[in-house]
Amino acid sequence: MGKPYFHYRNDYKEDYRLPKAAFFKRYDKKKYQLLSGNNNAQFVLFNSIKKIDLLNDKTFGHSAQKLIGEKENVLMGFKKYEVVGKGKDGVIYQLTPNQCIKVFFKEEVYKKELEALQVGQSSSIIPRLYDYGPNYIVMEYIKGISLAKYLKKNRHITKSIVIQLINLFDELKKLNFSRRDTELRHVLMNEQGNLKVIDLKRAFTSKRPIPIKLLTELKELKLSKEFLFYVKDIRPSLYQKWRSFNQE
Repeated sequence: MGKPYFHYRNDYKEDYRLPKAAFFKRYDKKKYQLLSGNNNAQFVLFNSIKKIDLLNDKTFGHSAQKLIGEKENVLMGFKKYEVVGKGKDGVIYQLTPNQCIKVFFKEEVYKKELEALQVGQSSSIIPRLYDYGPNYIVMEYIKGISLAKYLKKNRHITKSIVIQLINLFDELKKLNFSRRDTELRHVLMNEQGNLKVIDLKRAFTSKRPIPIKLLTELKELKLSKEFLFYVKDIRPSLYQKWRSFNQE
């Protein structure tokens, strides 16, 4: 067993091999460098053939700090980052102004959300996927407000938002998601006023071709009549399918 060294595969051709202390001193300046860069973080033993690909590590930790694995004894402390989301599935930390990391509690949920994000990269309504590992996903941080908060605050829905929601529905269909529904709190409006969908773990496991949840929540906010009024004008065929939610 030789002395442990670290490197990135992108740097490997230039023969960058640094002792652990020097490695983390260099990359800590970039804060999230260990978690970015096309799935290429790697631990190498200098005098050993063995290479441990961290992204294929079967160890699945439940701690928000146990991302690299116990064998390497490298702990990524996320307490210095701001928590921007927390729920039963995991914790989301903001890494940079444009990127966040979601650390999952359960492998099953992690795999489902990762699959949906990967499939959805061709669509503008899905957050950009930057990197992933044994129990984490680095993705686009959406600066803005949830549609739930926006509508509760304004008590009004515009035609522009309705058009975007119809387009969102169309996009989920194009992506072959079996669930074409979402909660208003999982629809985020960015600073440019564009909508994006998060929390996609049920994209392929829940069959809901009609956005029942979304329509029900609009009804609870007393906005379903206004919403369907615009739908009737924009897409009459959808209005015929959704008109039953016009009763308050």
